[in-house]
Amino acid sequence: MSFVIKFKKTFHISFWEALIALLAIAAFFILQAIFHGEYHLWLVIMGFIVGIWLAFRPSEWAVVGLNSGAKYVGLSEYVAGVLSSLASNLPEAVIAIILITQPKPQVLTAVVTVLSAAGFNAIILGIAIIIATVKKKGSIAVPEDLKKKEAPIIRWAIVALTMTVVFGFTEYFQLLGSGRALTEAILTVPVAAMLAGSYLFYLIYIVAVKDNNKKMSIKDKEEIEQTLNSAKEEEENEEKTLDHGDPGKLNIPMTLVFLVLGFVGIYFGGHTLTESVQQLIPVTDSMTNSQIITTAFILGAAGAIPEHGIAIISAAKDEVEVGIGNAMGGILQSALLIFGFLGIITVVTLHPFILLQLSAIAGVLWFVKRCIQDGKFDTFEGIMIILVQIIVFIILFEDIALFP
Repeated sequence: MSFVIKFKKTFHISFWEALIALLAIAAFFILQAIFHGEYHLWLVIMGFIVGIWLAFRPSEWAVVGLNSGAKYVGLSEYVAGVLSSLASNLPEAVIAIILITQPKPQVLTAVVTVLSAAGFNAIILGIAIIIATVKKKGSIAVPEDLKKKEAPIIRWAIVALTMTVVFGFTEYFQLLGSGRALTEAILTVPVAAMLAGSYLFYLIYIVAVKDNNKKMSIKDKEEIEQTLNSAKEEEENEEKTLDHGDPGKLNIPMTLVFLVLGFVGIYFGGHTLTESVQQLIPVTDSMTNSQIITTAFILGAAGAIPEHGIAIISAAKDEVEVGIGNAMGGILQSALLIFGFLGIITVVTLHPFILLQLSAIAGVLWFVKRCIQDGKFDTFEGIMIILVQIIVFIILFEDIALFP
């Protein structure tokens, strides 16, 4: 096997894509050092391209590394999938942390970035459902993992996000009654801790509970039996092992390589995207809410790119569980874990868009809950999920961005 073919089977990208990407990344950082502090549109565009590539490809490597690492510690495929969806959500988390740790912390931009990413994940969820249902010419069954294992966290998220919105409006009424500005309404640490802690508890639960960590399902056993009964299928599975497409695990050195490449790439991707957007919309003390929201909207869209690609490609390949599961993971992790974590480490003002987006997420999750009860998704439900989020984004730019 030639080096070029082996490279592609190992890293899931062609050797030439990797070479061009490496040259582009090196050129960008060299040019950035040369023109540091000077605004050049072509350099910003180059930064966007490099940042998006670093947000997308390394996320895939982190997913492969986490899947392999999870098997070494004996976790089920479902648990490994949840941990992998965390990796694909890291770009927006990294972007948010970079924004709040700058000399001039941009807390509102960071929070809106995270919640905008959740909004884009909601749109991707709707698109994945539409693609899958159109291909099936009707409806699709709700994935078993979503029905049995994520239903509790979905129900909790609906209640928790709704209560957070009610809490925000309660603060508004109190501030209006005392004549103070609405900007003093903040997400308190206990409320933020409950949001983040609930998702962490969910992760601990699915790892610790025995039923969630059965090493082999009935479906897996059937696949193994079929493999044993067919020499041809055995050869195909060996080929898939080289391509990391089966449940097999990588060796320990390669697992570590994928993890390091993945997480380092995600960090630099988030950093590059943040700097590029800030060059396009410079950070000043007199930034309007329109500029802040626009910056966050762009960063949220860019940060959610890994989930976009995984969900759409999976749905197009009839891998419904992967597509819908990844989009659902993005919504829940952004709204509960990352948003809650930001509320713990910094003061989060309950801007009207934040409350509106939390309400929209709760609404999307309610749609999904109803689908779980019905046992199926159909095209109309996918369209409705998309429309709910689009309405929120329209309101965002029509009215809320003008909020003082």
